[in-house]
Amino acid sequence: MADYAGAVAAIRARFQALFSAAPVEFQNEDPPATPWPPASPASPWVFFEVIETASEQRGAGLPGNQTWLTLGQIIAHVFVPQGYGLPEHLRIAGLAGEVFRAQTFYNSEPGAKVICRAPSIQGGDSDADNGNWFGMTVTTPFEFYFIR
Repeated sequence: MADYAGAVAAIRARFQALFSAAPVEFQNEDPPATPWPPASPASPWVFFEVIETASEQRGAGLPGNQTWLTLGQIIAHVFVPQGYGLPEHLRIAGLAGEVFRAQTFYNSEPGAKVICRAPSIQGGDSDADNGNWFGMTVTTPFEFYFIR
């Protein structure tokens, strides 16, 4: 049965399969390499997370056959070393967002699917460069429909 944990797993699997521009660290997991962040030489990296923002009933039906909707954000924080350059940083952030742009997946059973919207790149302003890393955040809204 489709559930939110499965939807998040599908989102992560899609990102892992289609994004290779930089190493990725996932929520509540050990970094993929030591040292972390990448050093010698310092290179771009991504912190990836999926956040639920709301959940509500979308359709009436008998108990056990009602349509539910979970809303959320797919977030890829893209970090590059200071001095890396904005155009290349934007390119990597753009690649992270394009993985999900207008995509529908996790729809192998009736009534369940993840629908992604358009990614948006935020950051790169004056508070993004405090320290050795410069950060941008790519956010893609998603909807997860399922029957319960």
